Amino acid sequence: MPIYLREPAPAPRGPDRKGWNRLSLNAHGGIGAQCALRPRRWGALLESQDTRRARWGGFGRCIGRGQCDACPVLEAWRGQCTVVPVNAPRALVRIEPVFAPNTLVTGPAGYRLWVTTGPSDSNYRTRQPWTWEDAARVRGWTLGPAYVDEHGEGFWLERTALVPAQSCVMGTHTRASFTRHTFRVARRRVALLHCSGECRHDAQLLNAISHACPGRQDANEQRVPVRWSQAEPMTPPPTEGIRFHVDVQPMSVKITALESGRSGCARLTLYGSGWTAELVRAAGEALRAHLANT
Repeated sequence: MPIYLREPAPAPRGPDRKGWNRLSLNAHGGIGAQCALRPRRWGALLESQDTRRARWGGFGRCIGRGQCDACPVLEAWRGQCTVVPVNAPRALVRIEPVFAPNTLVTGPAGYRLWVTTGPSDSNYRTRQPWTWEDAARVRGWTLGPAYVDEHGEGFWLERTALVPAQSCVMGTHTRASFTRHTFRVARRRVALLHCSGECRHDAQLLNAISHACPGRQDANEQRVPVRWSQAEPMTPPPTEGIRFHVDVQPMSVKITALESGRSGCARLTLYGSGWTAELVRAAGEALRAHLANT
């Protein structure tokens, strides 16, 4: 993975392409090589996701003189993954320019990146700000499009099933004939996945279910807000010889995956008043999508 970006050589015929080669009184001697793991804007952050397409100009200076193997920037990229501090399917990262004191005409001295849950989130300054290098070390999130509003610039991050929801704690208990996966938010059980026999899914199903789980404020042991009349709209469509049944009870919602012959291969039980119809559908779709691929 190439990360050392050499400074382009100056044109031999000068800037006017007629041989003009005089030195300016404010010559700085060049900017130097850059590192593809040190983006300085959204476009460079996009290029840093696959450094084979990274181009010199949008990144920070190389601090290791091309010796990448012993570079602390590369070591941090390998071992210090940045955690996105919000439990949401997507996060809006706002870009705040930072200016040096007593400057009038110069550009920003740097930038602070603030992670928010969306344009309406106004309490994001209580969180720890990121640097551009922190953003380059995010794992399990897809870099989305740029964003601009009356407050400034930013960009979106889209959560994938490669990472669990931040506030959800998952536990697995294996027995001879079944396996149970427990999902807890704020120490309260909000979901239980019962797999008959050996599990037919990978960790991505558990992560996908955790994304649908209610947040800390909605995790409780109260009645579910959905009713039995909403069971049909919340039922996932059949796929690959598996059909689904949704049973709405006062304190829970059960989504059962049935194979041919009415044998149940998996049962997902959802607890508490945080499970709205939209979240139940999201959990059911996650179960359907991952069982269909096994």
